[in-house]
Amino acid sequence: MAVGDILAEGLMIVEKVLVKLNEDIEKGEIIYNDGAGFLAMPNTVVNAKAYMALEAHTYATATEHYIRALLLGKATVQKVAGTAITEGQRIMVGATAGEVNLFVKGDAPAAYVEADVQTMADTNIRIVGTCAADAAADDTTCDIWLGVK
Repeated sequence: MAVGDILAEGLMIVEKVLVKLNEDIEKGEIIYNDGAGFLAMPNTVVNAKAYMALEAHTYATATEHYIRALLLGKATVQKVAGTAITEGQRIMVGATAGEVNLFVKGDAPAAYVEADVQTMADTNIRIVGTCAADAAADDTTCDIWLGVK
């Protein structure tokens, strides 16, 4: 299978979404709506629905700025290389916007500093899905159940 492919059609939700002005989107990227349109999701987003782009979009050359995006379902997404993910483990957006990585639970700080506690709590709600098949550390794609936490 290739990045951006749907792996199971049952229990799938696909929506048509508007790409943000001047943003390019790659097929298989995790995207979200920042209020002005859809773009690659960075790992700092806390309270937004995660989608997967089902098609690439180059803003400068496109005449239509709507794309199809998967909200819920099993698909192959872009993955940050460097960490293995085992089937059943939860995933989050990694350091590269739009690419997933193994979810790493937020660690409570040793001393109470409100900002540090909030950062840790935010990390624990950034899960975007569950790994559907083992992915090796050097893999750049990962099969996931998007929206299944």
